[in-house]
Amino acid sequence: MPENPLLQFVALVVAAVVVVGAVFLGAILLSLFLGLALIAGLILYVRLWWLRRSLSKRAGGQPMRSGEIVEVEYTVVGERSPLDEPPKGTKD
Repeated sequence: MPENPLLQFVALVVAAVVVVGAVFLGAILLSLFLGLALIAGLILYVRLWWLRRSLSKRAGGQPMRSGEIVEVEYTVVGERSPLDEPPKGTKD
């Protein structure tokens, strides 16, 4: 620090302006990043909503609700034990 009181005052004012500018710049950048994150989240939410909507329309019925039981029929083609080797030409 300089010994001259006038230069000390000028240095203090310059330091205060730099600190205030840094705080404002940080606030602007933080709000910019939060705004971009909010917009990206909104776009992702709308995209997922649109995909679910189009899939339910393609299925031709009401959209499935969480926890809903679906009844299906199936046929067991063949059983094997975990010790059996997989058939040749298939990946397991």
